[in-house]
Amino acid sequence: MGLSNSAANAIGGIFVRFIALATLMGIIGAFFVMLYSPIKSFILGSDERLWPKKLTKLNEHEVPANAMWAQATFVSLMIFFVSFGGSAAKSFYQILQNMVNVSSSASYIFIVGAFPFFLRKDLPRKFKIFTNYRWTTALVIFVELVICAGILFTIIEPILQGNYMTAFWTAIGPVIFGLIAYIFYRISGKEHGLPADELN
Repeated sequence: MGLSNSAANAIGGIFVRFIALATLMGIIGAFFVMLYSPIKSFILGSDERLWPKKLTKLNEHEVPANAMWAQATFVSLMIFFVSFGGSAAKSFYQILQNMVNVSSSASYIFIVGAFPFFLRKDLPRKFKIFTNYRWTTALVIFVELVICAGILFTIIEPILQGNYMTAFWTAIGPVIFGLIAYIFYRISGKEHGLPADELN
């Protein structure tokens, strides 16, 4: 633009600050989503009979405040434990982080894999973006490979570093927690008289 060095630096500084502000706003938005999404999916997204009444109770803003406070307490204790628990606590946190990465990614394998079958259903749609079924299937296969590679490398990385315990729990942990959740769902469902077809 033919500007002097100082003017170019000043404009660059202004753009950097705008980008930093935009990034900050995006991170703050993501922070609130990450705080509320698990509670919304677990508490509000399931049958309220499965949970204690205090957890499902909504405040004047239609938010399960008690469940949010329980989550905040748990997370605060976890942060305290990791901050002052030494290397063992940090290793434990790393295992939890890896398990979260694997379990959150694994669900997308089923969601993405179901997409071509969803397209073949004769459902009323206002508009349709994916019109070529073969191209859509190829795209789905590519995305599935990327997701599976990400999960695989999350498990392999600790093995390459010689940390076999982390690798073991990264792979097995989500399966164990999934079984615990399933058992909780079955037991709680039977206690509250949910129909058998809803429990299967």
